[in-house]
Amino acid sequence: MTVMEKIEPVVKTINLNAPIEKAFRHFTDNIHLWWPLAEHSLSKQEAKTVIFEAREGGRIYEVEQSGKKREWGRIIECDAPNRVVFSWVLEAPEKATEIEVRFKDDGAGKSSLTLIHRNWENRSDGVEWRGYYNEGWDGVLGLYESSL
Repeated sequence: MTVMEKIEPVVKTINLNAPIEKAFRHFTDNIHLWWPLAEHSLSKQEAKTVIFEAREGGRIYEVEQSGKKREWGRIIECDAPNRVVFSWVLEAPEKATEIEVRFKDDGAGKSSLTLIHRNWENRSDGVEWRGYYNEGWDGVLGLYESSL
């Protein structure tokens, strides 16, 4: 049996000019408004929208122009507006990683978001993919923040 070395999670924190409830709902309910589908989706130009079902057992999936649904992950825990944890499978359950997004009330109508993307050991190419996501999350979270 091969023992995989621990691969450090990707951790990103951003400060937001929005109350925690609004920040959480924008991340989940409004993902279709800020997620860059043309670059970060399974269907690329064929992707029409993305849905985030913010409840335990809910799904995250993209919908193609044809109506076909393509699964990105499943909600493991949802404690709105404080935290949501979901698998990140992108139609490959054998390579699933996990994402936790924490929201913190910073007072005076401000909040912060910390994203932790972990379990890279589940992928044989985990080190490589961690590098892609470490850079990719900066752009994706930048779009989220600027659209809030």
